[in-house]
Amino acid sequence: MLDRFRLNYRLSINDNGVQVDFGRPPAAFVSAVRDVVSLHGVNRGRIECKGNGSAARLRFTHGFPDKGRQAVRNVWQPPAAPSTGGNSRRSG
Repeated sequence: MLDRFRLNYRLSINDNGVQVDFGRPPAAFVSAVRDVVSLHGVNRGRIECKGNGSAARLRFTHGFPDKGRQAVRNVWQPPAAPSTGGNSRRSG
């Protein structure tokens, strides 16, 4: 089945720590994920950010613990959608 959302970035968690497999995630997010992984004892897993703007979502592999998922979501900020420049009141 085709996936309708574009992959922005992918992080993998293994024995070497947190590594960026694809894309360019924010450096602060990667650092926060390292802290969450060490705090919750996550040994293996994968985090993907799919979509863009307000439709961006985080996807986790099956074995990722629920407390770790919520902690990652708490530090994640979805990418901002580009401004349309509309809704400005005209003066004149």
